[in-house]
Amino acid sequence: MITDATRMPSLVIRGLGAVSAAGWSVDEMVAAVSERRSIPATAVPRADGLRNWDVTAKLVPPAPPALLPKHPRLRRASPVTRFMVAAAQEALKGAEFDPQRLGIIVVMTNACVQFTSRFYNEVIHTPALASPLLFPETVFNAPASHLATLVGASGPVSTLIGESNLIAEALRLGGLWLDNGQVDHCLVIGAEEADALALEAMTYYHKRLVGGEGAGALLLSLEGDGPRIEAVHGPFSYATRAQRRKALEEMIPHIRPSSMLVDRAIGIDRLDRDERLAWSATAPPTIHHPLEILGECMGAASALQLVLAAALARPSPVTCAVSLPGTGSAAFAVEISTETTDQPPD
Repeated sequence: MITDATRMPSLVIRGLGAVSAAGWSVDEMVAAVSERRSIPATAVPRADGLRNWDVTAKLVPPAPPALLPKHPRLRRASPVTRFMVAAAQEALKGAEFDPQRLGIIVVMTNACVQFTSRFYNEVIHTPALASPLLFPETVFNAPASHLATLVGASGPVSTLIGESNLIAEALRLGGLWLDNGQVDHCLVIGAEEADALALEAMTYYHKRLVGGEGAGALLLSLEGDGPRIEAVHGPFSYATRAQRRKALEEMIPHIRPSSMLVDRAIGIDRLDRDERLAWSATAPPTIHHPLEILGECMGAASALQLVLAAALARPSPVTCAVSLPGTGSAAFAVEISTETTDQPPD
Protein backbone atom coordinates (compact mmCIF):
# COMPACT_ATOMS: atom_id res chain seq x y z
CA MET A 1 0.00 0.00 0.00
CA ILE A 2 1.76 3.12 -1.23
CA THR A 3 1.12 6.79 -1.84
CA ASP A 4 3.26 7.83 -4.77
CA ALA A 5 2.77 11.54 -4.05
CA THR A 6 6.53 12.07 -3.73
CA ARG A 7 7.27 10.38 -7.06
CA MET A 8 4.67 12.06 -9.26
CA PRO A 9 5.09 15.55 -10.71
CA SER A 10 2.41 18.16 -10.13
CA LEU A 11 0.15 18.12 -13.20
CA VAL A 12 -1.60 21.21 -14.56
CA ILE A 13 -5.15 20.61 -15.82
CA ARG A 14 -5.21 22.70 -19.01
CA GLY A 15 -8.66 21.62 -20.23
CA LEU A 16 -11.78 19.74 -19.16
CA GLY A 17 -14.53 17.93 -21.04
CA ALA A 18 -17.60 15.99 -19.98
CA VAL A 19 -20.53 14.08 -21.44
CA SER A 20 -23.05 12.77 -18.94
CA ALA A 21 -26.73 12.32 -18.24
CA ALA A 22 -26.77 16.05 -17.49
CA GLY A 23 -25.72 16.95 -21.04
CA TRP A 24 -22.79 17.36 -23.41
CA SER A 25 -20.62 19.83 -21.50
CA VAL A 26 -18.79 20.40 -18.23
CA ASP A 27 -21.02 23.35 -17.36
CA GLU A 28 -24.18 21.26 -17.63
CA MET A 29 -22.72 18.58 -15.36
CA VAL A 30 -21.52 21.11 -12.79
CA ALA A 31 -24.94 22.79 -12.73
CA ALA A 32 -26.78 19.49 -12.33
CA VAL A 33 -24.58 18.34 -9.45
CA SER A 34 -24.42 21.73 -7.70
CA GLU A 35 -28.21 22.10 -7.86
CA ARG A 36 -28.74 18.42 -6.99
CA ARG A 37 -30.98 18.23 -10.03
CA SER A 38 -33.18 15.16 -10.43
CA ILE A 39 -32.35 13.36 -13.68
CA PRO A 40 -34.90 10.70 -14.65
CA ALA A 41 -33.74 7.11 -15.12
CA THR A 42 -34.80 5.00 -18.09
CA ALA A 43 -35.77 1.33 -17.93
CA VAL A 44 -33.35 -0.79 -19.97
CA PRO A 45 -34.94 -4.00 -21.27
CA ARG A 46 -32.87 -7.10 -21.92
CA ALA A 47 -32.60 -8.22 -25.54
CA ASP A 48 -32.25 -11.92 -24.68
CA GLY A 49 -33.21 -13.95 -21.64
CA LEU A 50 -35.33 -12.99 -18.68
CA ARG A 51 -34.94 -11.20 -15.37
CA ASN A 52 -37.49 -10.63 -12.62
CA TRP A 53 -36.42 -7.11 -11.67
CA ASP A 54 -36.15 -3.76 -13.44
CA VAL A 55 -32.80 -2.31 -14.52
CA THR A 56 -32.59 1.45 -14.99
CA ALA A 57 -29.95 3.92 -16.12
CA LYS A 58 -29.51 7.67 -16.50
CA LEU A 59 -28.64 7.87 -20.17
CA VAL A 60 -26.83 10.60 -22.08
CA PRO A 61 -29.45 12.74 -23.88
CA PRO A 62 -29.26 13.29 -27.65
CA ALA A 63 -26.45 15.66 -28.53
CA PRO A 64 -27.25 19.19 -29.71
CA PRO A 65 -26.23 19.39 -33.38
CA ALA A 66 -23.46 21.88 -32.60
CA LEU A 67 -21.85 19.49 -30.10
CA LEU A 68 -22.31 16.23 -32.00
CA PRO A 69 -18.87 14.98 -33.13
CA LYS A 70 -18.76 14.87 -36.93
CA HIS A 71 -16.29 12.72 -38.87
CA PRO A 72 -16.66 9.84 -41.36
CA ARG A 73 -14.93 7.50 -38.88
CA LEU A 74 -17.75 8.05 -36.39
CA ARG A 75 -20.58 6.92 -38.67
CA ARG A 76 -20.31 3.34 -37.42
CA ALA A 77 -18.57 4.08 -34.13
CA SER A 78 -20.02 2.94 -30.82
CA PRO A 79 -21.70 5.43 -28.45
CA VAL A 80 -18.72 5.31 -26.07
CA THR A 81 -16.50 6.56 -28.90
CA ARG A 82 -18.79 9.52 -29.59
CA PHE A 83 -18.95 10.35 -25.86
CA MET A 84 -15.16 10.20 -25.65
CA VAL A 85 -14.56 12.31 -28.75
CA ALA A 86 -17.01 14.99 -27.60
CA ALA A 87 -15.42 15.18 -24.14
CA ALA A 88 -11.95 15.32 -25.69
CA GLN A 89 -12.94 18.09 -28.10
CA GLU A 90 -14.25 20.18 -25.20
CA ALA A 91 -11.06 19.60 -23.20
CA LEU A 92 -8.87 20.53 -26.18
CA LYS A 93 -10.92 23.58 -27.21
CA GLY A 94 -8.81 26.71 -27.02
CA ALA A 95 -5.73 24.83 -25.86
CA GLU A 96 -2.48 25.34 -27.70
CA PHE A 97 -0.90 21.94 -28.23
CA ASP A 98 1.14 20.08 -30.81
CA PRO A 99 -0.78 16.95 -31.92
CA GLN A 100 2.59 15.28 -32.61
CA ARG A 101 3.43 15.70 -28.92
CA LEU A 102 0.07 14.64 -27.49
CA GLY A 103 -0.37 11.39 -25.55
CA ILE A 104 -3.76 9.76 -24.97
CA ILE A 105 -4.77 7.42 -22.14
CA VAL A 106 -8.27 5.97 -22.05
CA VAL A 107 -9.81 4.14 -19.08
CA MET A 108 -12.88 1.91 -19.50
CA THR A 109 -14.58 -0.94 -17.68
CA ASN A 110 -16.77 -2.52 -20.37
CA ALA A 111 -15.70 -0.60 -23.49
CA CYS A 112 -17.71 -1.00 -26.73
CA VAL A 113 -20.17 -3.38 -25.15
CA GLN A 114 -23.17 -2.43 -27.32
CA PHE A 115 -21.41 -3.39 -30.55
CA THR A 116 -19.88 -6.46 -28.90
CA SER A 117 -23.32 -7.64 -27.82
CA ARG A 118 -24.79 -6.93 -31.25
CA PHE A 119 -21.99 -8.77 -33.08
CA TYR A 120 -22.14 -11.73 -30.69
CA ASN A 121 -25.91 -12.06 -31.14
CA GLU A 122 -25.58 -11.94 -34.92
CA VAL A 123 -22.91 -14.67 -34.82
CA ILE A 124 -25.09 -16.87 -32.60
CA HIS A 125 -28.47 -16.32 -34.26
CA THR A 126 -27.65 -15.53 -37.92
CA PRO A 127 -23.96 -16.33 -38.47
CA ALA A 128 -24.22 -16.02 -42.25
CA LEU A 129 -25.37 -12.42 -41.86
CA ALA A 130 -22.99 -11.33 -39.07
CA SER A 131 -21.49 -8.05 -40.23
CA PRO A 132 -17.67 -7.90 -40.31
CA LEU A 133 -18.05 -4.11 -40.18
CA LEU A 134 -19.09 -4.43 -36.52
CA PHE A 135 -16.09 -6.44 -35.38
CA PRO A 136 -13.45 -3.66 -35.37
CA GLU A 137 -15.70 -1.64 -33.06
CA THR A 138 -15.67 -4.45 -30.47
CA VAL A 139 -11.93 -4.01 -29.81
CA PHE A 140 -11.03 -2.33 -26.50
CA ASN A 141 -8.66 0.16 -28.12
CA ALA A 142 -11.02 1.16 -30.96
CA PRO A 143 -12.29 4.39 -29.31
CA ALA A 144 -8.77 5.56 -28.48
CA SER A 145 -7.70 4.77 -32.06
CA HIS A 146 -10.55 6.84 -33.49
CA LEU A 147 -9.75 9.74 -31.18
CA ALA A 148 -6.04 9.72 -31.99
CA THR A 149 -6.83 9.85 -35.71
CA LEU A 150 -9.37 12.65 -35.31
CA VAL A 151 -6.99 14.94 -33.39
CA GLY A 152 -3.92 13.91 -35.39
CA ALA A 153 -2.06 12.55 -32.36
CA SER A 154 1.03 10.48 -33.08
CA GLY A 155 2.32 10.13 -29.52
CA PRO A 156 1.69 7.12 -27.27
CA VAL A 157 -1.94 5.95 -27.10
CA SER A 158 -3.04 3.42 -24.47
CA THR A 159 -6.29 1.95 -23.19
CA LEU A 160 -6.48 0.68 -19.60
CA ILE A 161 -9.27 -1.72 -18.63
CA GLY A 162 -10.39 -2.14 -15.04
CA GLU A 163 -12.38 -0.50 -12.29
CA SER A 164 -13.23 3.13 -12.87
CA ASN A 165 -10.70 4.28 -10.25
CA LEU A 166 -7.95 2.89 -12.49
CA ILE A 167 -7.87 6.45 -13.80
CA ALA A 168 -5.63 7.20 -10.81
CA GLU A 169 -2.99 4.97 -12.40
CA ALA A 170 -3.69 6.66 -15.75
CA LEU A 171 -2.79 9.99 -14.14
CA ARG A 172 0.46 8.48 -12.92
CA LEU A 173 1.23 7.05 -16.36
CA GLY A 174 0.48 10.41 -17.98
CA GLY A 175 2.71 12.12 -15.43
CA LEU A 176 5.51 9.69 -16.31
CA TRP A 177 5.17 10.43 -20.04
CA LEU A 178 5.25 14.17 -19.34
CA ASP A 179 8.13 13.99 -16.87
CA ASN A 180 10.21 11.87 -19.26
CA GLY A 181 9.62 14.29 -22.13
CA GLN A 182 7.75 11.75 -24.28
CA VAL A 183 4.87 14.20 -24.69
CA ASP A 184 4.10 17.86 -23.94
CA HIS A 185 0.41 17.24 -23.21
CA CYS A 186 -1.53 14.15 -22.16
CA LEU A 187 -5.26 13.63 -22.59
CA VAL A 188 -6.66 11.30 -19.92
CA ILE A 189 -10.23 10.09 -20.48
CA GLY A 190 -12.61 7.76 -18.66
CA ALA A 191 -15.60 6.64 -20.72
CA GLU A 192 -18.48 4.18 -20.69
CA GLU A 193 -21.69 3.33 -22.51
CA ALA A 194 -24.75 1.73 -20.96
CA ASP A 195 -25.74 -1.78 -22.00
CA ALA A 196 -28.44 -4.07 -20.66
CA LEU A 197 -26.04 -6.87 -19.69
CA ALA A 198 -23.50 -4.61 -17.96
CA LEU A 199 -26.24 -2.71 -16.13
CA GLU A 200 -27.86 -5.95 -15.03
CA ALA A 201 -24.51 -7.19 -13.71
CA MET A 202 -24.23 -4.06 -11.54
CA THR A 203 -27.58 -4.76 -9.89
CA TYR A 204 -26.10 -7.87 -8.30
CA TYR A 205 -24.35 -5.43 -5.96
CA HIS A 206 -27.77 -3.92 -5.18
CA LYS A 207 -31.04 -4.12 -7.10
CA ARG A 208 -31.73 -0.39 -6.65
CA LEU A 209 -28.42 0.60 -8.25
CA VAL A 210 -29.03 3.02 -11.14
CA GLY A 211 -26.53 2.94 -13.99
CA GLY A 212 -25.11 5.78 -16.02
CA GLU A 213 -22.85 6.51 -18.97
CA GLY A 214 -20.70 9.26 -20.49
CA ALA A 215 -17.10 10.42 -20.54
CA GLY A 216 -14.79 12.76 -18.64
CA ALA A 217 -11.59 14.20 -20.13
CA LEU A 218 -8.63 16.05 -18.61
CA LEU A 219 -5.86 17.67 -20.68
CA LEU A 220 -2.67 17.61 -18.59
CA SER A 221 0.74 19.25 -18.86
CA LEU A 222 3.60 20.21 -16.56
CA GLU A 223 3.28 23.95 -17.24
CA GLY A 224 0.57 26.57 -17.63
CA ASP A 225 -2.40 27.89 -15.72
CA GLY A 226 -5.21 25.89 -14.17
CA PRO A 227 -6.00 23.60 -11.27
CA ARG A 228 -3.18 21.25 -10.36
CA ILE A 229 -3.21 17.55 -9.50
CA GLU A 230 -0.86 17.69 -6.52
CA ALA A 231 -0.89 14.03 -5.50
CA VAL A 232 -2.36 10.62 -6.21
CA HIS A 233 -2.65 8.32 -3.20
CA GLY A 234 -2.96 4.55 -3.40
CA PRO A 235 -3.49 1.77 -4.12
CA PHE A 236 -4.67 0.81 -0.65
CA SER A 237 -5.66 -2.74 -1.41
CA TYR A 238 -8.26 -5.01 0.11
CA ALA A 239 -9.69 -8.42 -0.67
CA THR A 240 -13.03 -8.31 1.15
CA ARG A 241 -15.77 -5.81 1.94
CA ALA A 242 -14.74 -6.03 5.59
CA GLN A 243 -11.26 -4.74 4.70
CA ARG A 244 -12.54 -1.90 2.50
CA ARG A 245 -13.29 0.59 5.27
CA LYS A 246 -9.95 -0.18 6.94
CA ALA A 247 -8.14 0.57 3.67
CA LEU A 248 -9.95 3.90 3.36
CA GLU A 249 -9.19 4.80 6.98
CA GLU A 250 -5.52 4.03 6.35
CA MET A 251 -5.46 6.20 3.21
CA ILE A 252 -7.25 9.33 4.42
CA PRO A 253 -4.52 10.55 6.87
CA HIS A 254 -2.15 10.84 3.89
CA ILE A 255 -4.41 13.46 2.28
CA ARG A 256 -3.83 17.10 3.10
CA PRO A 257 -6.73 18.96 4.77
CA SER A 258 -9.14 20.05 2.02
CA SER A 259 -11.98 22.51 1.72
CA MET A 260 -14.01 20.25 -0.61
CA LEU A 261 -14.61 16.53 -1.06
CA VAL A 262 -15.95 14.83 -4.18
CA ASP A 263 -16.83 11.31 -3.17
CA ARG A 264 -18.22 8.19 -4.84
CA ALA A 265 -21.52 7.98 -2.95
CA ILE A 266 -24.34 6.56 -5.05
CA GLY A 267 -27.22 7.11 -2.62
CA ILE A 268 -27.51 3.52 -1.33
CA ASP A 269 -26.43 3.16 2.30
CA ARG A 270 -25.07 -0.38 2.02
CA LEU A 271 -22.77 0.65 -0.83
CA ASP A 272 -21.84 4.09 0.57
CA ARG A 273 -21.35 3.21 4.25
CA ASP A 274 -17.62 2.36 4.20
CA GLU A 275 -16.61 5.58 2.47
CA ARG A 276 -18.96 7.75 4.54
CA LEU A 277 -17.76 6.34 7.87
CA ALA A 278 -14.10 6.51 6.88
CA TRP A 279 -14.42 10.22 6.04
CA SER A 280 -16.77 11.10 8.93
CA ALA A 281 -14.07 12.39 11.31
CA THR A 282 -12.19 14.53 8.76
CA ALA A 283 -14.73 15.35 6.06
CA PRO A 284 -14.33 18.85 4.51
CA PRO A 285 -17.17 21.37 4.93
CA THR A 286 -18.33 20.97 1.31
CA ILE A 287 -19.11 17.52 -0.09
CA HIS A 288 -20.40 16.65 -3.57
CA HIS A 289 -21.92 13.31 -4.59
CA PRO A 290 -21.96 13.45 -8.43
CA LEU A 291 -22.89 9.80 -8.97
CA GLU A 292 -26.11 10.24 -6.99
CA ILE A 293 -27.13 12.66 -9.75
CA LEU A 294 -25.50 11.05 -12.81
CA GLY A 295 -25.82 7.34 -11.97
CA GLU A 296 -23.12 4.70 -11.59
CA CYS A 297 -21.13 5.48 -14.73
CA MET A 298 -18.65 2.59 -14.39
CA GLY A 299 -15.54 3.44 -16.42
CA ALA A 300 -16.54 7.11 -16.66
CA ALA A 301 -17.41 7.55 -12.97
CA SER A 302 -14.04 8.54 -11.53
CA ALA A 303 -13.22 10.68 -14.58
CA LEU A 304 -16.42 12.66 -14.06
CA GLN A 305 -15.56 13.05 -10.35
CA LEU A 306 -12.17 14.50 -11.28
CA VAL A 307 -13.62 16.81 -13.94
CA LEU A 308 -16.23 18.08 -11.47
CA ALA A 309 -13.59 18.73 -8.80
CA ALA A 310 -11.34 20.60 -11.21
CA ALA A 311 -14.25 22.64 -12.61
CA LEU A 312 -15.38 23.65 -9.11
CA ALA A 313 -11.81 24.54 -8.17
CA ARG A 314 -11.23 26.90 -11.12
CA PRO A 315 -13.15 30.04 -10.00
CA SER A 316 -11.39 30.56 -6.63
CA PRO A 317 -8.52 29.17 -4.54
CA VAL A 318 -9.57 25.81 -3.14
CA THR A 319 -8.16 22.45 -2.23
CA CYS A 320 -10.24 19.41 -3.16
CA ALA A 321 -9.96 15.73 -2.29
CA VAL A 322 -11.44 13.26 -4.76
CA SER A 323 -12.21 9.96 -3.06
CA LEU A 324 -11.97 6.96 -5.40
CA PRO A 325 -12.72 3.76 -3.48
CA GLY A 326 -12.82 0.74 -5.76
CA THR A 327 -15.73 -1.65 -5.81
CA GLY A 328 -13.67 -4.69 -4.95
CA SER A 329 -9.88 -4.27 -5.02
CA ALA A 330 -8.25 -0.97 -3.96
CA ALA A 331 -8.85 2.61 -2.89
CA PHE A 332 -7.26 5.73 -4.36
CA ALA A 333 -7.57 9.46 -3.75
CA VAL A 334 -6.51 12.48 -5.80
CA GLU A 335 -5.69 15.96 -4.51
CA ILE A 336 -6.61 18.89 -6.76
CA SER A 337 -5.68 22.44 -5.79
CA THR A 338 -5.69 25.99 -7.06
CA GLU A 339 -3.74 27.15 -4.01
CA THR A 340 0.04 27.40 -3.88
CA THR A 341 1.76 25.59 -1.06
CA ASP A 342 5.33 24.88 -0.04
CA GLN A 343 4.31 22.00 2.17
CA PRO A 344 6.08 18.80 1.03
CA PRO A 345 3.95 15.76 0.14
CA ASP A 346 3.44 13.09 2.78
